[in-house]
Amino acid sequence: MKINQRTLNITRQFISQFKDKNITLSTLSILIISFQFIYIFFRSKYLNAEIPLWYTRLWGDNWLAPKSAIYIIPAVSFLVFVFGLLLILFNRYYIKYFRGLIWSAVLFCISFLTYSLITIVHNSSIFFKPAVNPNLIPLFIPLILSFLLTFLIVPYFIEFAQNKRIVTSPQMHQHPGMVLEAPSARGGGVVYGLIFLLLSILFVGIPQHFTGIFLSILMIIGLSIIDDYQNTHPLSPLKVFENPFLRLFLLLLSVIPTVLSGILIIEVTNPLGDLLILTSIHKALPAVITILWIVWVMNVLSWSNGIDGQYSGIIGIASLAVMFLALRFKPLESIHTQIAILAAISAGSAFGLSKYNWHPSKIMWGFGAMTAGLLIAALSISVKGKIITSVLIILIPFMDAVVTVIRRLIQGKNPLSGDRGHLHHLLLDRGWNVQKIARFYWITTAVFALIGLLTPERYAIQTAMIIVGLVAFIIVLMNVRSGLNRKEKLKFER
Repeated sequence: MKINQRTLNITRQFISQFKDKNITLSTLSILIISFQFIYIFFRSKYLNAEIPLWYTRLWGDNWLAPKSAIYIIPAVSFLVFVFGLLLILFNRYYIKYFRGLIWSAVLFCISFLTYSLITIVHNSSIFFKPAVNPNLIPLFIPLILSFLLTFLIVPYFIEFAQNKRIVTSPQMHQHPGMVLEAPSARGGGVVYGLIFLLLSILFVGIPQHFTGIFLSILMIIGLSIIDDYQNTHPLSPLKVFENPFLRLFLLLLSVIPTVLSGILIIEVTNPLGDLLILTSIHKALPAVITILWIVWVMNVLSWSNGIDGQYSGIIGIASLAVMFLALRFKPLESIHTQIAILAAISAGSAFGLSKYNWHPSKIMWGFGAMTAGLLIAALSISVKGKIITSVLIILIPFMDAVVTVIRRLIQGKNPLSGDRGHLHHLLLDRGWNVQKIARFYWITTAVFALIGLLTPERYAIQTAMIIVGLVAFIIVLMNVRSGLNRKEKLKFER
């Protein structure tokens, strides 16, 4: 009887621990291991009789192992998963962050083994038509790892932010455009920026052509920490940071390292199809145009950060679009692969943050959202993506910002001041809920990114002008109708 009761208690304890994140990460691990088995099943017929399985033997041809040994990789992956799971479930001592560290180690090992498996098969097979573009394979590990790191680290950062009272509460913090319903930690953009820098240095090093981007992101992270603190501490002496013109000046300064590292808009295509070489007008013009463009994109995207879950999807999908833009070159050079890796890291981190940023959000991007905007703008320029293609990728936020600035100027307001007139506010006024608006931004960003990627270059400008005009008309019409509804409401109240 005692044995049965003891078994029952152990079972209950096991089940109580095996929930929430354990279930999610266990499922993810099993899916990756299942992929390994499936991949071997479909590719084994192409494998040579002997394969270089980590060069397990002493020398020369003896390094090779029989191709059946390839099953060692999923077997080891499964053992790593089981061992990690047992460590978590039967750990009787409270060690802070223990579970997160174990899962990070398990998923890193499984992901690395998956990458090894694909590489071995690719290098040790007769020719076969790949199911996936081979250029995408090196991007899987940075993308997955950035997703997992963000997914695992953010809960601990939320706890840290709550302990330090870096939390935005709709009851305490007043802003005309705020739609937050419950308190939410700030600093998601800081986590995104730090993980991006860490993995970028790990996967691409610090090449000279990217040092400017890395330094700019570090500067914005510093500004983000200051802003997140002053925004959540009403008595902070740093309140001067609320001044929109000071913010704009600091953003302009933060972009300078990126431009100095050689990321410049040298030429612009006009609607007639001719190329306008900016250096032919003035040598300094490319630098000025690039700084203004990057800061504009940073603010455009940041203004579409007013709804839970909205921004993470925009940045994740836009980063994937930039990644595919970088892979379109033939022949593909190392710098193109590096840009694609950076974009993949950005996408993974943004999607990893989306779970905690979804409604009701546990964490906000905060001022650190600017890091993602800078990255999207800078990488788009680096892959020599035309400005019109960049506009299509972020079309909804872009046109919303254009209409918003024009509307504020017509109304005699400061174009940098906040209000409740952005597209997501208009959709809220029409009865859409937060989740529906976030999904709308995810879907439209994906659709317009696909249009930008698939439209032949000779038709890009014409296609973009038609779509831009249509989207601008719809947003303007919604602004007009919203203004008329407000006037009618005021008359009714009087």
